[in-house]
Amino acid sequence: MSDLQGILWIELRKIFRSKIPLWTSLGSVLMPLGIAFLIFVSKNPEISKKLGLISVKADLIAYSATDWQTYIGLSGMMIAAGGFVIFVIIISWVFGREFVDRTLKDMLAVPIKRSKIILGKFIVSAILSAMLTIVILIVSLVMGAVIKLPGGSLNVILNGIALVFISAGLTFLVVVPFGFLASIGRGYLLPVGAAVLTLIMTNIIALAGWGEVFPWAIPGLFAQGKITQYPLSIFLVAVTCLIGMAATYTWYKYADQHQ
Repeated sequence: MSDLQGILWIELRKIFRSKIPLWTSLGSVLMPLGIAFLIFVSKNPEISKKLGLISVKADLIAYSATDWQTYIGLSGMMIAAGGFVIFVIIISWVFGREFVDRTLKDMLAVPIKRSKIILGKFIVSAILSAMLTIVILIVSLVMGAVIKLPGGSLNVILNGIALVFISAGLTFLVVVPFGFLASIGRGYLLPVGAAVLTLIMTNIIALAGWGEVFPWAIPGLFAQGKITQYPLSIFLVAVTCLIGMAATYTWYKYADQHQ
């Protein structure tokens, strides 16, 4: 077994022995269930009348998701927003737990290159993020069938699945720098706080019309089909990911690890 395979095995065991997969899975399931519930409420006026204000929100959601194409597009937007938070939690836990559990010095003492340790952590974070994306997609497809949305051709479904996975991939790439924040913050607080600030900034910058040059707004714009400068936007997402990985590696290599 190579060093990287060993790191992956250890990190996978750590994460699946924790409660992170359980709680993030629950959060992932609740997102499509919530969207489907609002659409169901809007399509049933007798229930809508009893729920008051919720019915107004349900009508807005249902208006934007009248068929399979717009519904799956909404799932992509859900990944870009709610999935962003879940992916940040995952990557913050993978990198931050070494400080919280005070196991960093033991991990760094093993005769394995730090670049492989970091790469292994990012890969495991990506694996769990992909698994949760599949969970969201499956629940979304099932609920779309349950509420009987029209226009569910094979081509529409396949295009929608591709949209969701690309949106999830872009979202994960812009989440990579939060591994660096978990490292310099020596725990979970800094990356989670930065994620909240990022979401606020994303909304403001997107409303200002500059979303295509703000990496964290690009996944949501892509899910909505509002990207007009694809080469530039994708390049910025890739650069954000590479900077995050490079910063994390540099910190692990040169920072004073005194714990």
